Amino acid sequence: MEYDLVVEGRVVLPGSVKDAQVGIRDGRISAVKRQGLRAERTIRAPDSCLVFPGFIDSHVHLREPGWEYKEDIRSGTLAAAHGGVTTVFDMPNNPTPTTSPVALDRKRRLAESKAKVEVRFFAGVTDANLAQLRLMAPSAVGFKAYLARSTGDLVLSNGGLAKAIPEVGATGKPFSLHCEDQAIIDSRASSRSSYADLRPPEAEVASVREVVGMVRKDGGVRANICHVSTAEALRLVEGSGGSGHRVHCEAALHHLFFTRKDLDGNPLLRTNPPLRGESDRVALLEGLVGGSVNSLVTDHAPHTREEKLSEGLAGVPGLDDYGHVVAWLVMRVGVDPLVVSRACSSDPASFFGLPDRGEVAVGRRGDLTVLDLKSPQRVAEGELQTKCGWSPYEGFEFPGGARWTVSGGRVVLDDGQLEV
Repeated sequence: MEYDLVVEGRVVLPGSVKDAQVGIRDGRISAVKRQGLRAERTIRAPDSCLVFPGFIDSHVHLREPGWEYKEDIRSGTLAAAHGGVTTVFDMPNNPTPTTSPVALDRKRRLAESKAKVEVRFFAGVTDANLAQLRLMAPSAVGFKAYLARSTGDLVLSNGGLAKAIPEVGATGKPFSLHCEDQAIIDSRASSRSSYADLRPPEAEVASVREVVGMVRKDGGVRANICHVSTAEALRLVEGSGGSGHRVHCEAALHHLFFTRKDLDGNPLLRTNPPLRGESDRVALLEGLVGGSVNSLVTDHAPHTREEKLSEGLAGVPGLDDYGHVVAWLVMRVGVDPLVVSRACSSDPASFFGLPDRGEVAVGRRGDLTVLDLKSPQRVAEGELQTKCGWSPYEGFEFPGGARWTVSGGRVVLDDGQLEV
């Protein structure tokens, strides 16, 4: 049998890393064998590479429609392919938020003609649209609520959260939550503290504690705590095991790489929640290795460099550098490739109900990320695909990065070159 594409090399399989060939036909993995597969094209990954199941970034802001000057679906998904990401989940906080079936359908139609990798969409939850959640559920990968103000105007009140949890639970879709306590943030608003102190750790911890308590009481919802940044918030998630493992959490790559010391004096690194101390960063890395951090995300939130410097907007781009940071985790931090495969692929696929991807196995989508771990790369502005044109990792040298990205059987990044 001839395949459309064969990728061979050291393959990260469920539970092991082995030399193998992966045969893809009609966009699906049709065979995984030691040798003997023939195809129209064969990619032979060098010994410096690992072949992972395609990376899934379940937290990105593609900015279209409304903020296309920062990013659009085409440029954002090119950045994803550049970073080795084969599936992205887009957040709902656009100028016209994705809080209705009409807005959700508009995004889906835009992606059909523009996306270079697969895009799934979150539907936003507010106090005013609870009656529409079940109408949006068939088209949404999950629901997203902001419990404090961030970019955009989407905020769900405390009373609204109590009502939203059973409503989201009834849809069967996961509920991702930006957890910060707005009252605590407001209490700091008049101070002249640093940005990190204006959104302090206790704001995140208080909000996570409230969400975990509500999920324990409700028997139907699965909650994902977005971009956990503190050791204490992570401990709360770890302690929620009595809720039947219905509370998951994600860690943003910038919270694993940078600390508050990097933020001081550098408005480009302002994010919500802010960068934290070294002990928090270490706790997140330990949570990743130990399994309590369920997924790795970029929270790709592009603004122009001018906006960041003049207006102090929160959010950093990151899709171009997903593979860079993962290579750093494996080679410099010592994270096992099987842990990477779980947090970057299988756990997000499982939690968000996408059984057709997340592992290199027969029948799954032909999504593969070939990461070169021994070809040092220094991040430079001119090589970025994100429309905002900058990266928080500029100037850093990483041990490697994405070399091939295969999405649905289509080679989008080919030996480091994008097929645009």
